[in-house]
Amino acid sequence: MHRPKRRVAWVASAAAVGLAVVLTLVGLRLWQVHEQTWDWTLWPKEVPSKVQYAERDFNCGQNPAPRERSLEGLEVRGKTAGGADIYAAEPVAGSTVVTFIAIKTADGVFTCGLSGGP
Repeated sequence: MHRPKRRVAWVASAAAVGLAVVLTLVGLRLWQVHEQTWDWTLWPKEVPSKVQYAERDFNCGQNPAPRERSLEGLEVRGKTAGGADIYAAEPVAGSTVVTFIAIKTADGVFTCGLSGGP
């Protein structure tokens, strides 16, 4: 007679542990993406709020919007965490600092400025 109660207790305990594990994994993933992109999402957006390129952070804004921008003079230099192409120009002679990047997606071209100083 006590077996059904034990089974229910065991199933409830196992479910609670499973839920705790899932919530922990989801929380860790959210934190990982946030550290990389400043966005609280499970997967990085094509154009995240922050893009890391050339060991620097570029700010694309909370809700980036495409702009009318030519990619002339820019070359593909990498990918965002979400997989979009990053375009940048060669740094000016005597400098290693790139002041902006462009990101091309199916929705258009997005520009992101250097975050912070050189």
